[in-house]
Amino acid sequence: MGADRPTGLPGQRRDPRHHRRNPMSTRTFGEAIMDLVADTLDTDTVFGIPGVHTIELYRGVHRRGLRSVVPRHEQGAGFMADGYTRVTGKPGVCLLVTGPGLINALTPVAQAWHDSQPMLVLAAATASTDLGRGRGPLHDVNDQAAIAAPVTSISEVVTDPDRFAELLGQAVAGWAAGRPRPVHLAVPTDLLARPTGPITPAPVTARPPRPKAAELAAAATLLAGARRSVLVVGGGAVDAAAQIRSLAERLDAPVITTGNAKGLLPEDHPLSVGTLLPFPAPLRLLADADVVLAVGTEFSEVDRIYTGAPLGITGAVVRVDIDPAQLHEPVPARVGLVGNAAEVLDDLQRALTGSGVAPGRADEDGAVRAGRARQVEFTGQTDGHRPWLAAMADVRTPDTVVALDSTQLAYSAIHVLGAQRPRTWLAPYGLGTLGPALPMAVGARVGRPDVPVMAVAGDGGLLFTIAELATAVDEGGPLTLVVWDNAGYGEIRDSFDRAGAPRVGTETTAHDIVAIARGFGAFATRADDPDAFRRDLKAAADRPGVSVVVATDPTGCTRPGGRS
Repeated sequence: MGADRPTGLPGQRRDPRHHRRNPMSTRTFGEAIMDLVADTLDTDTVFGIPGVHTIELYRGVHRRGLRSVVPRHEQGAGFMADGYTRVTGKPGVCLLVTGPGLINALTPVAQAWHDSQPMLVLAAATASTDLGRGRGPLHDVNDQAAIAAPVTSISEVVTDPDRFAELLGQAVAGWAAGRPRPVHLAVPTDLLARPTGPITPAPVTARPPRPKAAELAAAATLLAGARRSVLVVGGGAVDAAAQIRSLAERLDAPVITTGNAKGLLPEDHPLSVGTLLPFPAPLRLLADADVVLAVGTEFSEVDRIYTGAPLGITGAVVRVDIDPAQLHEPVPARVGLVGNAAEVLDDLQRALTGSGVAPGRADEDGAVRAGRARQVEFTGQTDGHRPWLAAMADVRTPDTVVALDSTQLAYSAIHVLGAQRPRTWLAPYGLGTLGPALPMAVGARVGRPDVPVMAVAGDGGLLFTIAELATAVDEGGPLTLVVWDNAGYGEIRDSFDRAGAPRVGTETTAHDIVAIARGFGAFATRADDPDAFRRDLKAAADRPGVSVVVATDPTGCTRPGGRS
């Protein structure tokens, strides 16, 4: 990558743009871009690996005094920016070199796209004279904007300085008034080095749509007349916690949250069903409902992947979503309300009050219905995880941010462990990639240095991004990484077995994760039983730096040569 390539290779001429310049000269366009980004997004942090093509952007990072978090792979930059966004609500910013830098980050960008997270991917592009000519200069790819387009709402190589502010304004407007998605803006290296003055921000006047009075009245009438209403709440409602609670209590309606909404209603609240949508009892609650209010949820199959059971909703559905295309897929709405979740629910409360019609008497107390829906039977595997999860519950505080990877202990955790706050559970299961937990936890730690942070990864998934332990140690601050060690790809191993297929490629190993973690500068231990796991977690919570606790899955395969 560009970070490792010398600027004066034998036989090459140095690029004069990378020589030290007169500090009294006009700022470069790259510097001006960073000023504009910092002011527009109210950010003080960027994630990325500097390279020869992004020096002018990093000149601006230094000049502006921004925090530069340096991962060990651009994939880590994207996951860190995503984690930062999920805990702060502010768009994470990635600075990437041309070509391979952007391509390396596309997996986390796709994850943010899938989960409707805003992100600014700011990249360099090859010089203007080389764009589209196939000359093969350093880091060149054919049509960089087209490569990123499928997982971004805006993807453009900016060749006109005035166009950059316009596009950034469009990005901010899209995040404010529509479904938030990542945005990719690339700038040719010669344009980044061009002297310029300050960039004038583009005006942003966009506001989220609001439902019409007639639509709100129709929704209020349905909810007021309901006798067995239920709320289903997704990640699109993450900033509407107060409104969800108020409306649920007013309607005496149980609340089911999806993975991306976990903690939005405290899971010890009498009306909380929790994140239990896949199970028969919550599904019966939904099937019995005469009105279902669905807020900011796609009704994704991912939220039912534990059992794969169909939803079976038969009552009237009122849907609230910022994306009008989402109102009737896959569950059609009787009444659809387009807009920001918090604002629409405020409008709906006023419509209920203004209608003069009090909510109808429920057939049964909402807390009783919610309590019955919480009675679920887990698989034997999840029951086996319970002692380990109880140890985690003993250590966590209500504010602890938990970043989950695709691993069996984490799959159980999202259903078994309770959460009390929104933006504290990072479970990006929509895209379903391996490796996001550790770098997302680093991004969360940067965004919320005031709260404890814990990552949960499997031994197989961790190897995708284990190099980010170095970043975690460099950044400092307490962070606990739990590694569920089943000596390979445990979930895939089980999938092969369920399919009656011979296992191929599932018995991978890192041999000694504890030694590897210590090599990165982290404190590391192994726990072979839940009691030892609890002790190690409590000790980790009291340490100022990064701790890695490797938990031995007692049902996992035996390592070659024994366990590490």
